[in-house]
Parts: sequence; structure tokens; C-alpha cells
Amino acid sequence: MQRLHRSAVVVLAALVAFTLAATLGCPKKSEGSTDQPAAADPTGPVARVNGQDIPRAEFSKQMERTRARFQRAGRQIAPQLEGRLKENLIRKMVEEELIAQKAKAEGVTIDAAELEAKLAEHKARFGSDKAFSSFLERTQQSEADVKADLEKNLLRDKLFAKLLAGQEPTEADAEKYYGENKDKYLQKEQITAQHILLKTDKDTTDAQKKEKLALAKKLTAEAKKQGADFGEIAKRSSEGPTAARGGDLGTFSRGRMVKQFEDAAFAAKAGDIVGPVETQFGYHVIKVNEKTEEKQRTFEDVKETILTSLKARQKSKATRELLEQLRTQAKIELLEPGVSLDAKKPPITADGKPIAPGDLNKLRQEAAAANAKAEALDEDKLEGKDDKDDRDDKEPGDTGASSTAPSTKRPD
Repeated sequence: MQRLHRSAVVVLAALVAFTLAATLGCPKKSEGSTDQPAAADPTGPVARVNGQDIPRAEFSKQMERTRARFQRAGRQIAPQLEGRLKENLIRKMVEEELIAQKAKAEGVTIDAAELEAKLAEHKARFGSDKAFSSFLERTQQSEADVKADLEKNLLRDKLFAKLLAGQEPTEADAEKYYGENKDKYLQKEQITAQHILLKTDKDTTDAQKKEKLALAKKLTAEAKKQGADFGEIAKRSSEGPTAARGGDLGTFSRGRMVKQFEDAAFAAKAGDIVGPVETQFGYHVIKVNEKTEEKQRTFEDVKETILTSLKARQKSKATRELLEQLRTQAKIELLEPGVSLDAKKPPITADGKPIAPGDLNKLRQEAAAANAKAEALDEDKLEGKDDKDDRDDKEPGDTGASSTAPSTKRPD
């Protein structure tokens, strides 16, 4: 299942975990605004924006989601990281309130029909009501929580659609960008291939290597025979993790494989079988199924992609500028001790001591790792998989969305 189901539901937990490195600009203080807590009421609001309270209950609920996310990944949140997460969450909630107030001033609203349609679309991504309910249970959310998140996203989108009306990038803008960045749209030479691997390593004796080489030559000759099924031979004889799928390596470009393998594969023509080719992984027999020469993608090929990218950049820039403007104009009272809206403020520990850069990087890595592991666990359970990772023999794809190439430098 694709990870589309996370588009809105987990934005609260995932965004908090990943905003450790995010900077939204250092806000200017406006008259009446403050970066220091006005009171330390453990039951009162965590902040107040133009007189509008940000409830502690909602803040606490979202923090619990974040803690649960770490727990599902088998990790605890370090005290230093907890303080940073709280600060980022309050900053995010303040920004959401600023957006809501701006939307109200602009007359932007979300009607019930819009919200219900968005919720139905979102739930459909799970495939079934049971899967959706299971997800809510694991992430400690209710359908009302999901609905609230979707409403915030819709409100933000509608607000910016109004503010940016008539300013959207045009086809001429896209064509200009294409002309200035044609090298980005140069499609490299690619091949689609299968292989058979007979493994060797530093412990393989000379006699064993000789036997492997002889077998690789025999398999090469067998694969070249009229009517031979390379995939079946690979399933029967290959010792690599791709054996079960007939040695399929998918499609890949230069730079993805070790040099000996790459040179032999790219020198071959479509339909050729070459080998044995020796690499540090062993002896390979390679079949090239398809070969695509390097070519320049035309503007028409990439126009929609460029327009989408330009629109996203414009929206991101407009969001930063609007938030800075709104923060400057607003009266913001921070009622939680130790919290600042200054994203550039040096991070400190729970007892007020600065966190060393190396320690901060370690905390960031821990947060990212916990988030990634929690996401993987969520997806496995959602798709009915058990806790055992059944993807060990799959080779990660290229960075391109359409590529199914094996892991860089490892054609095994």
C-alpha cells in the first residue's frame, strides 16, 4: 500500500519529530508580544494569540501522540529532546491559530460538505473501514482528530489559493525554468537486466573460486541456448537475494553498480547474455533485456512536473512570508515556561544548559530514526504483516520514482 494515508493523519506527530531542523525565521517582536511565559499555570493555556487561548488539553494530546510514536519504535524521548519537541509543537500551534485568524479575516471558510468529502477521500486510501479503525487505534487518534487535521489543511490551502489568485506560475515561467535547467531533465542511459550470482568472499579458497567460475561458465552457456529461460535458471542457481524473482534487477543507470558489473552490462546490447563477470560479490551472469539510450526529455514531457514544483515553491515562500508578517503584527503570549518563538534560539537542556552541536545532531538522528521505524511498523501492521521484516531480500530502488534498480554499488 502506498503511504498516501499519512498525508494528513500523521502530520502532527511526524512534523513535530522532523521540525528539529526546521527554521521559520526569527520573528520580530511587536508591541505587546512576548517570548517569555506570562504565567506558569499547569492547567491553563500554553499560549495566547491576539487574546485567543491555545488549550493545554490539545497540546497535551498531541505530545502524547509523539511519545506514543517513539514508544512504538521502542525508544524513549530524552529530556533534552522532549523540551525541543514541546517548543516546536507550541510554535506550530501558534502558527495554526494565526492562519485560522487570517482566514477568518479574509472570509475563508470550510463548509461541512467539503470537509466530509475530504474525510471520505482520506478514509478510502486505507482500503477498508477496519484498516482505518486499526490505524486510529495505533496512533491514539479519533476520527474527530483526523477531521480536525484535514480541516486545518483545507483552510490553509483555501486561504493561500485566495491570496495567490492570479499569481500562479504560468507555462511561460515553466518554459523559462526548463531552458535554464535542461541538464536536470537529461535522461541517462538505462538498462533493464537480470543476473545470476555465484557468491565469493574473502574466505573463499582458490579451489572453491575455480569451481564457482566453472559453474558460472556452464550457466552462461546454458542461458545462451535457444529457448532457455534465464529467469528459471536464476531461480534454480543464483545465490543472491534476487534469485526468487528470477534475478530481476529492474531498471538502472550508470553509477548504480560496481564498475566491473556496470562496464559489462552497459557494453552489451538488448537481448545479450554476458559473463562470467567477476566482482567483489562473486561471479555474475548478466542478461540485458532492454536498453534506453541517453536522451533529453522535452519540455512537453516535463511541463506539468515543473509547474507543480514551481507552485509548491511559491506556496512555501508565501507561507513563510505570511507567517512572519502575522507573527510581527500579532500579540503572542507564551504561557509555557522555557518556550520561545525564536527558531534560531540555541537549544538548551531541561536544566537550562546549552546542548552541544554533536549532541543535538545525535538527538535529531534519534528522532528521525524513531519516526522512520514507527512509520514502518504502522505500515506493516496496516497491511496485515507480522512483526518479522519480510523485505530483507528486496533491493532498494533508485531515487527516481519509476526505477526498480538494486542498491547502489551492490548487484547481488
